[in-house]
Amino acid sequence: MKYLGEFLSYILIAVFGQNMLLGRALGMSDILTAINHKKSLPKLLLLVGCWSTAGVMLMWLISRFVTDMDGYVLFALMHSLICAALYFQSDRVLARFSPEAHDKWGEILPHALINSIVVGAPLSALASGIPNWYTALGYGIGSALGLGLGIVIIKNGMAILDRPDIPKAFRGVPIMLIYIGILSLGFCAFL
Repeated sequence: MKYLGEFLSYILIAVFGQNMLLGRALGMSDILTAINHKKSLPKLLLLVGCWSTAGVMLMWLISRFVTDMDGYVLFALMHSLICAALYFQSDRVLARFSPEAHDKWGEILPHALINSIVVGAPLSALASGIPNWYTALGYGIGSALGLGLGIVIIKNGMAILDRPDIPKAFRGVPIMLIYIGILSLGFCAFL
């Protein structure tokens, strides 16, 4: 239960951080627009899962050979570079071999890149503590599932919190911060 609580808290913080820092504050984020386009959400989660899994697995493999390195920031940066390389390669292959698939997937690729970095880089930073390859695989796949869960939780919260009976001073970002804080306390109960 401890790991479930840590995982859920981590995903919620990552989704909210991506939304606030990289998404021009609440309501404008790439992650929240994904839930509005229900057809694009599975594609986004598939790409995030594949790229995060690739990054975490590679960082786990590197951490097996480089035992004296305690570089959390370096591992997170290397994960980000791996995801960026996968993004550029995917974009090139789609554009060259299937323009119609590039039209369908092209708008999702940048969002998947950002979310793969936001969700997977902290997992890669902790790669030296991952005991075996199937745990690393589970972290990578779980990052996409957790991202999907986080998207749904935040989107449902935004729908609930968009009510006229909430005082004007608390509407928008303040009430969302309170909402995320209460949810985080609930997830901490698993710890």
